[in-house]
Amino acid sequence: MFHNQLDLKAQLKQYKLYHREKTNVLIHMVFVPTILFSTCCMAHRIPLGHGITLTNVLTTVFALHYVLLCFVPGLIASLLLAVLNWSLDNGKIRLHAYQEVSLFVMGWIVQFIGHGYFEHCRPAIIDNLIQSLVTAPYFVLFEVLFKLGFYKQLQAELDRDIKEETSR
Repeated sequence: MFHNQLDLKAQLKQYKLYHREKTNVLIHMVFVPTILFSTCCMAHRIPLGHGITLTNVLTTVFALHYVLLCFVPGLIASLLLAVLNWSLDNGKIRLHAYQEVSLFVMGWIVQFIGHGYFEHCRPAIIDNLIQSLVTAPYFVLFEVLFKLGFYKQLQAELDRDIKEETSR
């Protein structure tokens, strides 16, 4: 399970195998950040002591993992997570608990609809919970980077590998 945790191509390939249909990918590009945001808001309500919240710990672990996977995109992801942390820590984001839960639930419902209606396969989270939760935000970042023309070789390799694997 953990043998390829720091292999960027393996992580993205595993996640992309479940996310090939364009509408479903678009759904994930909107609702993975929604789920991440709402999760961070909810986790920020859980103090761990000394001014540290569960969000601070989780986003630090995610940021470190992303930097180790691929440095520059990892820094971009880390910066986004740091801004979210700072905003929560300094009261710049103030949602009621019901709003956080509503965003979270809505995000999951729409993604499950995307898998059932557009992708016609079960979500990656069913097969590997942790890998899916950690990789999903990075997958979204890479989808944006691919659309902007970055990492073309990686994108081509992923497309080739996925085509080979799904044609078996």
